[in-house]
Amino acid sequence: MNNTNRGLNRRGILLFGLVLLAAGAGAAVAAAVPEWLEGWKSLSATVSDASSDVIDGTTLDGVEQSWILIAIAAACLVLIVLLVVFVFRQGHGHVRSLVTETPASAVDRPTGGSVVIDGRVAEQAIQHALDGHPGVVSSSVSTYLVGGTPALTVSVNVRRGVSPHEVRVFIDDTVTAWDAVLGREVPVLIQINAGLATRVAKPARTSIPAVE
Repeated sequence: MNNTNRGLNRRGILLFGLVLLAAGAGAAVAAAVPEWLEGWKSLSATVSDASSDVIDGTTLDGVEQSWILIAIAAACLVLIVLLVVFVFRQGHGHVRSLVTETPASAVDRPTGGSVVIDGRVAEQAIQHALDGHPGVVSSSVSTYLVGGTPALTVSVNVRRGVSPHEVRVFIDDTVTAWDAVLGREVPVLIQINAGLATRVAKPARTSIPAVE
């Protein structure tokens, strides 16, 4: 629902986790097996000597620096810029205004302004209805900008033994009631989860209420 690439996020986290796992496993093995540590030290010395030879052989005249080091510095600079752009992209898409009505003519606009409905009004109204549902462990409602149009995203965690379809019907009825109050339909994304909160929550033992 925002500008963040989820697939890229997950791949980055996976890669970072694998690097940390490999480093931790290597440190554990080095501490447990002295012979492996000695072999690693010998390999490190060999690699260090070979790297020095490569750097000396790629030194640019007049600069007294290896072009490899310059390329690494440039790559690091590009990576920093990409990370800064990535940080500023986080959270984009979330908006506060759900509906903005601007009359087309002054005759239809006696107050001379626009009518703006804050997304938090819809969020709190729908959230209150969801909190009263015995089959819902937790929920969240947010307002996002999707394709230039404000939309609501409703995410719920259901209890064990509760049909996701019944919860979906309840959410549909709640959103329909809100649309009736608002006087127009608002795009809604519904996400029903069954994660850790669902597994540790008590099973539902009451009937599911109906929305009128």
